[in-house]
Amino acid sequence: MEVFLKILIASILAIIISIPYSLILPGIERKIQARIQQRIGPPILTPGLWAVLKFWYKKDIEPVAYLPRFYKSLITFGIIICIFLFLFSTPYWWQILGWGSVLGLIGILKLEEFLYVLMGSQSQSFLSTTMPVPDLAKGAKGIGIFREFLEQHSAERSIKMMAVGSLPLYIALIVPFAMAKSGMISDVIRIQNPLYFNSSWLSIPIPSNPIIFTIPGFLSAIVYFIGYVILLNERPFNILKAKVDVIEGGILEYAAKLRAGYYIIRNLMLFILSSIFVTLFIGIPFDPFMPLCMIINIVLSLIMPIALSVLVAFSPIFTFRQIYPTAIGFSAIGTLALIISII
Repeated sequence: MEVFLKILIASILAIIISIPYSLILPGIERKIQARIQQRIGPPILTPGLWAVLKFWYKKDIEPVAYLPRFYKSLITFGIIICIFLFLFSTPYWWQILGWGSVLGLIGILKLEEFLYVLMGSQSQSFLSTTMPVPDLAKGAKGIGIFREFLEQHSAERSIKMMAVGSLPLYIALIVPFAMAKSGMISDVIRIQNPLYFNSSWLSIPIPSNPIIFTIPGFLSAIVYFIGYVILLNERPFNILKAKVDVIEGGILEYAAKLRAGYYIIRNLMLFILSSIFVTLFIGIPFDPFMPLCMIINIVLSLIMPIALSVLVAFSPIFTFRQIYPTAIGFSAIGTLALIISII
C-alpha cells in the first residue's frame, strides 16, 4: 500500500509539473526562431498557454467525420498516451510490469504515431465536401473520376512516416539499452549514474559516465534528435500537415476544446521526448521526490527544443523524395552506433 501511494503521489506531481511546463516551451521555441530570422516573435506564453486557453473557450462545433465521437475521442486518447509515456520514464514506474523499459517506451510511442493515421482516415474536411469534383450540384458526373477527402493523403503519409520516417528515433532509443545490456530504464541509469540509487531527496546525483559522451552515445544522440523532429511533425519533416496540399492534415476539423487538446498533445511531446533523452543519454531522470534532480532534468530538457528552433528557422519542407534518404541515412548512422555499443 505504501508503494502504491508513493507511485500515485509521484505520478500526480509529474503530471502537475509537466503539463504547465510544456505550455511554456512553444513560446521559447518560437522566440528563438524569430530572433534567428530577425523578428521580434510572440510573447513567451502566447503560442503555448494562451493558445490553449483561447481555443478552450471558443464555441464547440461538430466535426465532419465518419465517426464523430470516435474522431473527437482521439484527442483524449492522445493526452492519455502522452501522460503514460512520460510516467513510464519516471523512476516509480520502472518496477511496474516492465513498463519502464525500451519495449514500454517504443510501444506507447507507436500508439501516439498511429493516432495521426486514425485522424486522417476519419476526418472529412468541409473543404472537400462543399466543393466536390465533379460538380454534383449541376448533375454532372465525370467518367472515371475518383472522389476523396484531402485528409486521406495525410493518413497515407502517416503510415509512410510510421514505416520509414520514425526509424531513426527508435534505433537511437535502443542504443542506451544496448550499452547497459538490459531492456530496463533503471539499468541504463545505473551504468551512468550509480549515485542516484543511494541519494537522499535533497542530493544532486551527478552522472559519472554519461552515455552521450561516448562515441555510440554521441552518434545516437544526433540520430535521436532527427527522430525527435520527425515525431513532432516539424520542418523539414512536417509533410503530414503541409499547408500546400493537405491543409493541416487530419487535425483540420479539430476546433475549440478539441484544438486546445491537440496543442496539449503536441506541447507534451515537445517536453516528454526531450526529458526521455536526458534520462537515457545523460542519466538524470525526472524524479518528483528528488527536487534538485528533477530541476536538472527540466533544465537539460531545453536542449532539444532549442536545437529544434534553430533547425526549423532555416528549414524548408521536405517531400518524401528527401525524407526517405534522410531517414534511411540517419537510421544507418543509428545502426552503426548500435553495433559499436554492442561490440
